[in-house]
Amino acid sequence: MATKRRTTNETTRPVTDVDSGIGSLLIAGFAAVGAAAIVIQLGGCAAQIHDSSSIQDPTTSRAGFDSQSHRLGWYEMAGFNAADTAEGNRSVESGTGSGFKASNAVQVSLFPDFQFLDASEDDPSSESKLVVNLAQVSFAAEGSDFDPDVSSDGEWMVFASTQHHDQPDLYRKSIDGRVVTQLTDDPSRDLMPEISPDGRQVAFSSDRGGNWDVFVMSTEGGPVTQVTFDHAHELHPTWSPDGERLCFCRFNERGARWELWTLTVDKPGIRSFVCEGMFPRWSPDENAERILFQRSRKRGNRLYSVWTIDLVDGDGINPTEIVAAGDAAVMHPTWSPDGSRIAYTVVAKPEDVVEGMPLEGDIWTVDARGVGRVALTSGGYRNLRPDWGSDGRIYFMSNRGGRDVIWAVSSGDAMAGIGDESDSGVAPTATIAGVDTTGDVD
Repeated sequence: MATKRRTTNETTRPVTDVDSGIGSLLIAGFAAVGAAAIVIQLGGCAAQIHDSSSIQDPTTSRAGFDSQSHRLGWYEMAGFNAADTAEGNRSVESGTGSGFKASNAVQVSLFPDFQFLDASEDDPSSESKLVVNLAQVSFAAEGSDFDPDVSSDGEWMVFASTQHHDQPDLYRKSIDGRVVTQLTDDPSRDLMPEISPDGRQVAFSSDRGGNWDVFVMSTEGGPVTQVTFDHAHELHPTWSPDGERLCFCRFNERGARWELWTLTVDKPGIRSFVCEGMFPRWSPDENAERILFQRSRKRGNRLYSVWTIDLVDGDGINPTEIVAAGDAAVMHPTWSPDGSRIAYTVVAKPEDVVEGMPLEGDIWTVDARGVGRVALTSGGYRNLRPDWGSDGRIYFMSNRGGRDVIWAVSSGDAMAGIGDESDSGVAPTATIAGVDTTGDVD
């Protein structure tokens, strides 16, 4: 069944103070822990939020961002009253759309069986195949590096970082180098970059207008072009394979929910509603008009799961749940370069947080059909926000070296060389995908 399509003609207008805004600390959606729900958010101290009217506008409330414990670039967790977002009171106009249906979703256990990569029990020589390269890719001496996005040729990346300022800016660097080029430098927060398919532009989210909007700029730096304009928060842009459209998530203040919308880059005023969800990723397969995203349940523990939805003439149809968990949050999905597999984050204990940060999270992969899951990391660290490079590695944010920066691990699909040394000078290896203690810093 198709979701009900909504198309809007967006007009440019100045940002105004709105008491019903998403809040100075919130920029993602809802998940649950037991009877209470949690809000995945970007930075700031955890805050209890009970209804949309109590959410403060980011243009008027800065206390959370100015606190010493504030660390930008993280999808942190805060209390949220699940009862206030009950689906029963939602209307189609507020973005409910038709019911989502699960289709053979993979169930992720709290204590999973870890699958070895390319190993055969009958082949003694297969032991060497189990060694999976793991390497540190970014090296912030201060602050944090996060939100990596790798170019289609696998030679360079863009990412967000607080290594030079309290507020995050966008940077570019070669995969194997340490020299960084700063792409943005302003008092605002610039996050969630994604490189266009032709490598010439980068779309990103910024609050430089007072609320979160989507912008586009050259990958060489320079002026930015704003493509969303209203006072609602809009984030996490992703490019269509032809580079002509963007999908992003938008916070519906009226429904207190995140929704997916699309627009044409050269005509950004006309937008189309897709479905409820957040953190979209457009499939790189030009033959599949499909978007990957995360969405929370409407019953039970309300934890996140990973979904896809097809686009037909701009309408979202066939919403399908790919990965779900009864005891963990499954989020931050991303496609492999050919669109055949999916990488994602599993937070097995979303209730275990310190200053709003999950203590642990792990990177997994699964076939786009929901079969053949593989754990690339295994406990002990905070591994979040994967991005799948064309070199067969998955790039992600991790604190395994003592500071939250970007690391890479082989996906198992291609055992590409990734450099042998971490920042500590020790070569990390693993016999279970990504699991290693020899090069980690306590």
